[in-house]
Amino acid sequence: MSFQKFSLLFILLFSFTLCTFSQLSYTTSKYKAPFLTIEVAGSFDLPIQDANGNLGDFMRFVNYGTSVGWGAQFNFKFGLADRGDLRPYIFLGYAQLQGSDDHYAYISTNEISNGYPLRGSALFDSTPGTSSIILRAPYVGLGFEYAFTYADKKKRSFIPFIGVEFLTSIITGMYRQTPTNGLPVPFTIKTDVRVGIGAGAGADWRFTPAFGMTFGFKYKLANLIGKKSEFLLEENKMNLLDESSPDLNTHLNQNRSIAYMEFYLGACFFVGKSKK
Repeated sequence: MSFQKFSLLFILLFSFTLCTFSQLSYTTSKYKAPFLTIEVAGSFDLPIQDANGNLGDFMRFVNYGTSVGWGAQFNFKFGLADRGDLRPYIFLGYAQLQGSDDHYAYISTNEISNGYPLRGSALFDSTPGTSSIILRAPYVGLGFEYAFTYADKKKRSFIPFIGVEFLTSIITGMYRQTPTNGLPVPFTIKTDVRVGIGAGAGADWRFTPAFGMTFGFKYKLANLIGKKSEFLLEENKMNLLDESSPDLNTHLNQNRSIAYMEFYLGACFFVGKSKK
């Protein structure tokens, strides 16, 4: 299934669920909106923009060669105003994007010994074999949400929300290959810090006054600020190289954005009460 079809299906299902629960009627008493909401969730992460592609393109500096990913997050949301509908929050999490190739190893010499990237227009030659890449990005940040605490007027057990956030990611990773006639070799992608943004929508569904579940989706761009590209003279190591720098290699002629869609599901805990 293509990314566009998957995203459309998820959004339609989310919208249907939101409309359905917002129209439910209950006979029990209302919950008050919580002062603090703690969310613990896992996610399926779908690389998009320049994060998505194949390993051949990664070695030509077109994208980062990942196709799938996963993650986890902890969110601490504070319900302000009388109805708890204004929710600044802090969060921390982890995202991992990865991809593989069952046909080629893209560094025929099976080593990087003269620096990375190669100078001028030179690229590494490929050879039969297998290869894979992993990008790891633990992150921390601040966000702000508007929660529709009156969407479920009878009981207030269903709380949809929309929000934006700013995150700092520590991005690192590894490219690994095994030529058909050679040994497996890992190549380290050195750690770099980037500042990014995110936006999304979701909902908290309360089973009891203190416990429930959360689900939703977010778009995250991990490296909006801080892109850079530098020559690296260390054996079997690579820099992230996300800034256009044709003086390093003519193929490195565009900025590369590491972005992904995050579809999450998890548990949430509610502490305290709003005034209304």
